[in-house]
Amino acid sequence: MQAPPSTVPPAPADGLYRAGTLVYSKNGLLVLSLWLLWGDFAFQFFEAIFARFMPIFLKELNASNTLIGIMTGSFAGLVNVLFLPVISRWCDNLRTPVGRRIPLLYVFAPLTVAALIGVGFAPDLGRLLHSSLHHMLPSTLTPENLTLGLLCVLVVGFHFFNMVLVNGYNWLIRDVVPLSVMSRFLAWFSMVTAISGTLFLWFVFPHLLENRQTIFLTVGIFYLIAFFLMCRKVREGEYPPPVRQEDAPGLGRTFVLYFRECLQLRIYRCFFIACLLMIAATACANNFITLFARESLGFDMGQLGHLFAWTSGISLVFFYPIGWLCDRFSPMHVAVSAMALIVVANLSAFFFVGGWMSFFIFSVTSAMPMVAWGLCQRASAMKLFPSEKFGQFSSGLNVFGCGALIVGNLLMGLLMDFLHSNYRVAFLWTVLIALCAIPPMLIVLREWHRHGGKDGYVPPMPA
Repeated sequence: MQAPPSTVPPAPADGLYRAGTLVYSKNGLLVLSLWLLWGDFAFQFFEAIFARFMPIFLKELNASNTLIGIMTGSFAGLVNVLFLPVISRWCDNLRTPVGRRIPLLYVFAPLTVAALIGVGFAPDLGRLLHSSLHHMLPSTLTPENLTLGLLCVLVVGFHFFNMVLVNGYNWLIRDVVPLSVMSRFLAWFSMVTAISGTLFLWFVFPHLLENRQTIFLTVGIFYLIAFFLMCRKVREGEYPPPVRQEDAPGLGRTFVLYFRECLQLRIYRCFFIACLLMIAATACANNFITLFARESLGFDMGQLGHLFAWTSGISLVFFYPIGWLCDRFSPMHVAVSAMALIVVANLSAFFFVGGWMSFFIFSVTSAMPMVAWGLCQRASAMKLFPSEKFGQFSSGLNVFGCGALIVGNLLMGLLMDFLHSNYRVAFLWTVLIALCAIPPMLIVLREWHRHGGKDGYVPPMPA
């Protein structure tokens, strides 16, 4: 008998695992895991180019710190805030012969790849456009400025397409993976992410500046083939009937309902606040910590790639134990501990990091709490949010988190320009913002116990 959609199913007593109408044996669950993990491997390899390379790429093009902050984070936040509320509610009610999530992946995977390849070829396209249209362009517009303008357009396109792709993939996981094994499943995902990131950083990252076009094109094509193959092999189950068209609100009303429902209940409201602050604390600082290593400590591309690869590889040992702890206790308990350790690690780095060895020690010691927070945040969302509105509430994490990216990256860029590129301050930024995130996470933990806790939690539904 199928469990009610808003309850967390117990561990299977009959050897079968259930996710909605989908039923898996152990072998079936293994096959599902392998295909989803394969898609995640390709996806993380693909995304690593943008996450790790863009700050350095923009610095090579003489972009200001403010522009780096805007293009690496604020653009992503803006497109999420503007479009994700409508897309998430629409996707929750989408019904097609192949499901409600996979159609999005089929459409937006090639668009995302095309945008990323365009980013890789932006300097070449900028020079070509300038040489072809120079007689029509203002004399003050240099090839470098035209390239930065073109890059802005391509980056906005990438962020929009990738936003739909990332969220659709996350919603697919929630729809097809049994909740009873979700934390350990996400731990395996994190391990694949680390392996993919390690391979990219060790073998590809050091050569990105001199072989940019070839790498962008090759990785894009590999990702597209791998992701399409995964979509063909993963099957979605049956869903309840969608909202009738006459009951569907208009665009303005959709935004009002979206934010009202997401923020109405304290448990979800505080979870959004905690995640928003942690995104501002970590993601907004990471770009400038990379520039701290590159510009302040003088690391070359090879040193950076190998350093990040070591960190990614070492983090592998933490994933499964943390996933086990999340299933054994709760991801919310583990998250609070991880947040406190992130504060300690970055405060130590602010005072003591000054060279290769000290930066390496910081990278390794901060890997465990960062791994724990990332896994706990994702596992908490899977277990806290009601399945009927999972796309909407899950996208809420991105919408509110991207609000943090918009403001945080802009403020970080302005701060770095004001402090004349004193990138060490990025560590202190992480300390202060992460400290503010701990109290709302403690409220989430208290509310989770109030609604049933580990064995009896029932996600409350907004009125």
